[in-house]
Amino acid sequence: MTIDIKQVIEVTKKHHLLLKEETMKVNESGLDFQVVFAQDENGTEWVLRLPRREDVMPRTKAEKKALDLVNQYADSFQSPNWIIYTNELIAYRKLEGVPAGTIDHNIGNYVWEINVNNVPESFHQSLGRVLAELHSIPSDKARELDLIVQTPEEARTSMKQRMLKVKETFGVGDDLWHRWQAWLNDDDMWPKKTGLIHGDVHAGHMMIDKDANVTGLIDWTEAKVTDISNDFVFNYKAFGEEGLDALILAYKEAGGYYWPKMKEHIIELDAAYSVSLAEFALVSGLEEYEQMAKEALGVKNDRG
Repeated sequence: MTIDIKQVIEVTKKHHLLLKEETMKVNESGLDFQVVFAQDENGTEWVLRLPRREDVMPRTKAEKKALDLVNQYADSFQSPNWIIYTNELIAYRKLEGVPAGTIDHNIGNYVWEINVNNVPESFHQSLGRVLAELHSIPSDKARELDLIVQTPEEARTSMKQRMLKVKETFGVGDDLWHRWQAWLNDDDMWPKKTGLIHGDVHAGHMMIDKDANVTGLIDWTEAKVTDISNDFVFNYKAFGEEGLDALILAYKEAGGYYWPKMKEHIIELDAAYSVSLAEFALVSGLEEYEQMAKEALGVKNDRG
């Protein structure tokens, strides 16, 4: 279903937001929301999110609470501030900067705004500062807002239960299963503190300025209080151990929570990515993801 621009203008008018029709750009890529970028009469840029189905909006309640909390505490970075939040429209002023990278489905990879073969130091340093500030937001405030809050023990137990369910459903190759168990049973690997995480840090959700400083984070649907390591995995995937080392150092220098086996723990968390892949395969029911999950889990596919 394509967007009717005239209809969008009527909806925004109802909420006293007057936009210039000629500035409207539509992004149809989202599964849950249609997105429109536009300018108002003062030249201010806006992002509009219009739900595709009725079931979408109830699931935004936790994201709204997380954003309100982050906007209350964050000084060093921007996050969306939903000025309009109704069943038919979410609208906020566009954050400064551009995404660090955008996914090009034709090549199956990111088109980057930075040199990935020589990542600017400013990128790692600013991301470290952003994550240190985010993870230090008081967990009790998140609990008051009924966000998911896990203790270190609960985060570890949750991972163990998720692994067991995946093994029961799809199976797991022996080598990978032994690796997971060694990680789960190593007390020194696991953090003794949890924090408020973004939960989906990747190039498309990081806004950067012209000097490659991370200035903001968008799309907070996965925000919760849990293992902070989740917010470091992308840096390892994208830039290897060197990138992970640089981010951990910047994070530590910015006052972020650090423990001796933090790096090893993040690498092991990345090695468990097939858990999330298998869970998505179950929820979506898509056969292609089931095949991908089985391959990542090291079990035989049904295909010949």
